[in-house]
Amino acid sequence: MKKTIIFKDGTIKTSETNLAGFISAVSFKESSSDLSLSLSHPINMRCAKKVNTNGYMGLFQWGESALYDLGYYLGDRGISYEDLKNVKRESALYRRWKSQFSSNNWSGKWSGKRNINSKFDFLNSPSIQYEVIKEWIEYLCKQIRNNNLNEHFGRTIQGVEINESGAIAGIHLVGIGGLGAFLGIASFSGQKQTDGNGTHIKKYIQDFGGFDLEKCCNRKIYIQLKDQNENLLRRKEVTIISKYSGKSFSGETKVKVKSDENGNLPVIVRHPLTEIKIAADGKESNLIIQKKDQKQYGIIQNFEVSRFSATLEENSTPQPKSEPTKTPQEVRNEQNLAEIKRDSIAENTKDISFNIQIVEGDTGKKISNMNFFLTYKGNIKKHTANSQGIKQNIIAEVGQDIEVSVSGEAENQKIYHFKVEKSLSNQTIKIKLPVQSFKIIVKKDDKLVPNLALTLFYRGREISKKTNSLGEISVRMLVGFVYGFGAGSKSLTKVRVIHNSSSRVFRINEGFEKLSKQVVMTQTQSNKQQPVLTSNPTSPIPPAQPAEVKHEQPKAIQQNTYTENSGKPLTTISNQAPPTSDITRYHIYHDGKIKRENKAATGYAEFIFYEANGTAHNLGKSRFIKAPLRKSGNEIIAGNCYLIDFTKHGLYRKGNLGYKWFITGGNIRFYLNGISMAAILGSFMNLGYEEYPSSGASLIDGSSQKPSVTHRNGEACDFRYLGKNNAHRTEAIWTQNSNYDDQRNINLVHEFKKFGFTVFYTQDGYTKRPKIPGTGYAKNHYHHLHIGTCVPKIQDI
Repeated sequence: MKKTIIFKDGTIKTSETNLAGFISAVSFKESSSDLSLSLSHPINMRCAKKVNTNGYMGLFQWGESALYDLGYYLGDRGISYEDLKNVKRESALYRRWKSQFSSNNWSGKWSGKRNINSKFDFLNSPSIQYEVIKEWIEYLCKQIRNNNLNEHFGRTIQGVEINESGAIAGIHLVGIGGLGAFLGIASFSGQKQTDGNGTHIKKYIQDFGGFDLEKCCNRKIYIQLKDQNENLLRRKEVTIISKYSGKSFSGETKVKVKSDENGNLPVIVRHPLTEIKIAADGKESNLIIQKKDQKQYGIIQNFEVSRFSATLEENSTPQPKSEPTKTPQEVRNEQNLAEIKRDSIAENTKDISFNIQIVEGDTGKKISNMNFFLTYKGNIKKHTANSQGIKQNIIAEVGQDIEVSVSGEAENQKIYHFKVEKSLSNQTIKIKLPVQSFKIIVKKDDKLVPNLALTLFYRGREISKKTNSLGEISVRMLVGFVYGFGAGSKSLTKVRVIHNSSSRVFRINEGFEKLSKQVVMTQTQSNKQQPVLTSNPTSPIPPAQPAEVKHEQPKAIQQNTYTENSGKPLTTISNQAPPTSDITRYHIYHDGKIKRENKAATGYAEFIFYEANGTAHNLGKSRFIKAPLRKSGNEIIAGNCYLIDFTKHGLYRKGNLGYKWFITGGNIRFYLNGISMAAILGSFMNLGYEEYPSSGASLIDGSSQKPSVTHRNGEACDFRYLGKNNAHRTEAIWTQNSNYDDQRNINLVHEFKKFGFTVFYTQDGYTKRPKIPGTGYAKNHYHHLHIGTCVPKIQDI
């Protein structure tokens, strides 16, 4: 689930509604940071050092009193809370203590907590600041509980819902007194509800409400909505009705919320023993009681609580979601749940300690000082092994699933997973880091460069290589490791080894080629022990053009998880199986963007289109068909492609929006890859309802039906031209015909371009000119439009 915040200056920020998303959104507001980047990124380093005119500083614009409360700053006067015991508020000491935070001049001493001994230390430690904000959130949560303000969760005040994250943000802005005053509590009457910049607490409660702060309150209710036919109720508006009688507030509250695209309601947090019902369409769900310190999960089907455990799940148990939206780790955790329940809960939920050692996948040798990542309970943490290749004393809960990954380029590369079992206690788990075989391909001016001498810099070694007659070098390297590419002893670029990437292309210039030849000449003459005859014997002649090299991004299938054939998680480390998953979901947006969820899945593909107003249209789900990869001429090469029968998605209509897509002429070329498929569907949906005759894409084995050579791997597709008065629905339209609709075909090509297609072939009658602006000419394309090479604006999520 995501939340979009529009700030006063018009800036738009979209964040995941989890703890990390909340922290990122607040920090962006306070200091203009970008926590999607590393904390050491120059933007975040600059923001971490920011001090405003009122003395508030850092990523979250801390004041003296906040860091005093957390034990980092000792105050301007060095007066501790211990000093204030038994001191009356009207006393001189109390007034001196309170006045020390009025200026934020940071003139006092620091405690040394987390090795922060000065303002300078704090401003230059963005990673510490990130940990401090987590402490601050937990501290403010206790403040809310201690003052019974959580009894007000679920109320709507001045049109704004009061909930956990909104209340925390409000206190961060103006303090507990400001929140209490906003809630109308008499004891807080008169407290300031705006900060020094004039920002009102209502704005913070509104902007930062609706996030799941995870550990702030241990009690959470997660609910998914379905109809009577098990279909997800997406963007369904419901009313959450809460009844509670307490010290600070008693009564019934109602708040309207919407489910997300997966049918999930925003997290519900209320005071323990609050009675909750979900209402919509004149129906109410069964009663749900908010439990203390428990995470509760349920499915409301046709507004009856159809699945809600009587003894609710323990903390950190994965939230049930519809099968298509579960990550592989969530699926595995649910598989583990039944095993956990068979044993004693108390026994199985206790933490154990174990070690992890990552070794070379081929030799089994230790890898010293190896960096890797563990994904545990939805959180990713970096670890570094010692000189023996071991990371010691990892603490985890029995029954939980852990994914192991190493650095990649666009994202981490998952190399293994295992379930935490009691038998692992005090043991060392050996995990093999895969060895990737791939080809290095060298090009200059788009031509292969044979017999080129070069140097690879890998694991502290300089390895001399020479391309073969095809301009290639075959190598084997450990996944996640960085290697350099250059000539002689000079490394000119560095790249990372990517799992399942069969090749890497390096493009050199003339300067590199001359440098390579000069290195070979120098080495040859050195071997012969003869002097180098040059105009300047003391230094070689430099190349006229500086040596340069650029690398292309690799095509890789990054692995999601590893399972046995039965689908159960592997619990032994000796072998690693290929990834197994279920559904890749393509979220297609009206502006040409595509978000691909669970991209490594090989089971099914599902396509969902989103209008500009956010309305979603599910265009269906169908099975992937595995086929070998092919190059021009249909020759099979290493790897596989996964194709979709587009006739399975041939019809969708809702009002004036949709399409009918059908094959013509008895063709059997109905197979496209997922990206091309998503881009075509997005183009159709943007144009309103229309019917599109197609003469096909690839064959079921991924090949291009002769005489065509461009329709391999599901990358290209042919369409009839659109005709006036929908003539194309019943007859073939040629570009020289009077019923050819010029504008509609231009619009169609425009939409295909918006969604990333880059190659178009058309023909104006029988001439050698393209018919549609922005397309290329190809013979025999007067009766159909060819599209191919889709490079969309895609984001993997």
